Amino acid sequence: MLVRGRPVVVAVCGCPGAGKTTVAAATAGHLGIPFLTRDEIKTGLGLSTASVAGDGQVRFDRDFHVAGGPVSLRAEAVMVDAARLFAAAGVSFVVESSVLSQETLGVLRACRARVLAVHVVAAEEAVGRRLGARAAEGRAVDQQLLALFRRGEMKRSIFEPPEGVDAVVEIDTSAGGAPAVETITAAVVALLDQGTAEPAPVGAGNQDDSPRT
Repeated sequence: MLVRGRPVVVAVCGCPGAGKTTVAAATAGHLGIPFLTRDEIKTGLGLSTASVAGDGQVRFDRDFHVAGGPVSLRAEAVMVDAARLFAAAGVSFVVESSVLSQETLGVLRACRARVLAVHVVAAEEAVGRRLGARAAEGRAVDQQLLALFRRGEMKRSIFEPPEGVDAVVEIDTSAGGAPAVETITAAVVALLDQGTAEPAPVGAGNQDDSPRT
């Protein structure tokens, strides 16, 4: 009989522009495990309802370009469902979103997952430069995020991991270069070494008021 173990979930969160997707992808590749990211799920949803313009380019619906809009909310729901499926099956994986929501964390804990939160941070100058480069490409969502950042509405505290995770690692990407996946791997090994103790219940927590991409 196949014994279903307790999965380890690396939940990568952080401000848009901090480099969390790069860190999450490198971690998943290093560990050789699946990678769930809300941005790609959102793009998949957008492509399913897209049309082809006269110049042959793919045209997404207007709602796709609204940060925190209905497509973003649908992508979040799909990601939570996928996380539930993986964790319930005993699959360890990496999941990435700006904020580790209480809903996602609750699903993982209900499936007895061990959760390592990786909070990716960067100096404001680095974040502003990265968001500016994205916005210059003309995507409406990136321009909205840059505007939020310039208004001071993307404070680091918004993206901090909630209580209820098993461990937290902070990765600073200000200097660029290769992500510090060795630090994350060491934290994963430490979680595995802790044995199979049952997870603590997750509290209700605060409502997620972060800007969504």
